[in-house]
Amino acid sequence: MAEATEELRPVPRERAILESFFTQLGMFSFDRAKDYVEKEKDGSSKAAGPTWAALLAALAHLAAAEKAYHHMTFLGQKMGGQSFFSRKDSIRTIYASLHNELRKVMTSGRHGQPGSASYLEDLLSHLSEQLCHFAQARTEMADLYEKMHSLGGQKSVNSEELVGTLEAVLHKYSSKFHHPILGRVEEGFQTEVDVVTQLLRCQAQVSEWSFLPALLSLNAATSKLAAWGQLFQRQKETRKHLFGGQSQKAVQPPHLYTWLQRFQAALLAKFSFYFHEALSRQAATAADMRALTARAAPDYHGKICSFIRKHDASNVSLVFDNRGSESFQGHGYHHPHSYREAPKGVEQFPAVVSLPSGERPLTHWPSVIMMMGDRAAELNAPDKVVHFYDDKVLSTYYLTRPEPHFTLVVIFDGRKSEKDAHIAGFLQEISGSLRNSKPFSSLKPGSKG
Repeated sequence: MAEATEELRPVPRERAILESFFTQLGMFSFDRAKDYVEKEKDGSSKAAGPTWAALLAALAHLAAAEKAYHHMTFLGQKMGGQSFFSRKDSIRTIYASLHNELRKVMTSGRHGQPGSASYLEDLLSHLSEQLCHFAQARTEMADLYEKMHSLGGQKSVNSEELVGTLEAVLHKYSSKFHHPILGRVEEGFQTEVDVVTQLLRCQAQVSEWSFLPALLSLNAATSKLAAWGQLFQRQKETRKHLFGGQSQKAVQPPHLYTWLQRFQAALLAKFSFYFHEALSRQAATAADMRALTARAAPDYHGKICSFIRKHDASNVSLVFDNRGSESFQGHGYHHPHSYREAPKGVEQFPAVVSLPSGERPLTHWPSVIMMMGDRAAELNAPDKVVHFYDDKVLSTYYLTRPEPHFTLVVIFDGRKSEKDAHIAGFLQEISGSLRNSKPFSSLKPGSKG
C-alpha cells in the first residue's frame, strides 16, 4: 500500500530520469546509461539537493560495474588497484565500493529535512537500500562464476552443488529489490539466475540419464534465453561515418549472454547424443534424424559414424553403469508410477548409444563389463585411454570414461596397437567434449573452450 501511495507523489522529473536510466541498464546499454546520469548530474540544480547528486554519481558507478559484470572482465583478475574502475580492481571491490556509496545515500535520505523535498528523499533512500541488496546479489553471483571458471579443467563437475548455491541466492534476494523503478533490474537478475540454474540442472540430469527432467530443464533455459535475446534484436546502434552518412546495426550482446548461448548449445549436443534412441523415435526416417543431429555442435553421432568408416571400427558404444540407480527404467520417458524390476547382471550396463548398427555387440559385452570393473582406477583418471586385446575373441578394445557413470568403448576386429595416436586422440576428444566442463573455462573472455 505504501508503494502504491508513493507512485502518486509529485517527483515526476527525477522519477522519469531514474526510470530512463534503469530501462537502459536493463537493455544492456551500459555506456549510454552511464553517460545519461553523468550528464544529469552535471546539469542538475543545487535545489535538487546533495542526496540526488550522490545517487546519480552512484548510478554512474553502477552502470560501469554492470558492464564489467556482464562482460566477465573480472575473471582471473587479482585484488588491488588504485582507481575506482581500474582493470586491477576485482568485481568484489567494485560492488563493495558501490554498496558503501549507496548506504551513504540511504542514510542521508532518511535524515533529510521535512518539506516538499522529503518525498524525493524518501524515494532515493528506499531505492538505495534496495540497490544495496542488488550489489550484494551481484557479488555472490560473481563469486559463483569465479568458482565455475575454476572448474573448467576438472574431470567432473558437481552441477547439483552449483544449482543449490544458485537456488539459495535466488531465494535470498528474490524480493529485495522489488520497487517498480527497479523492475528491469529485478527481471534481468531473475532471468539470468533462472537460465544458469536450468542449464546446470540439465547438465546434472543428463549425467544421470534422466530423459524427461533433462528435456524440461533444457527447454526452460532455451525459452528464457530466447526471450532475453529479444532485447538485443530490438535495439539498433547508430554509427556516424567519417565522411558523412550513418548506419544502424544490432547491439552486440555481452559476453555473459553469448557464453550462456554456447553452454546451452553444448548441452543440446550432449542431450541429443545421450538420448539419441528416444529422440530418433520421433523422426520420420533415419535420414531426418541425421539431418537434425548434424545441426548440433558438436555432432557426436556424425563424428563417431565418420570415425567408424575411416578406421574400420567394429563398434563404438557409450555404456551407462546404472548400478545403485533405483529410478533406472531404460531409454526415454517412463511414467513415474510404472513398475519395472531392477536390472541385473549385464542389464545393469545398457548401451546408451551403439554404432553403427544401433544394437550393442552381445558377444563382446561381458568382456567390456569385466574391463570396466577390473580397470576402474585407470578409467577414473583424467583423459586415460585403456587398451586391451582379447585373444579369445580376437578383438581389441579401447575404453575411456568421460564422466562417472558413462564409459566410451571402441571395438576393433583383430589386433590394434596400444600406441595408435589417432584412436586415442579421437577418444580423448569425444570424452573431453562430453565431460562438458570446457564451457566453464570459456567464461573468461578470450579463453578457448
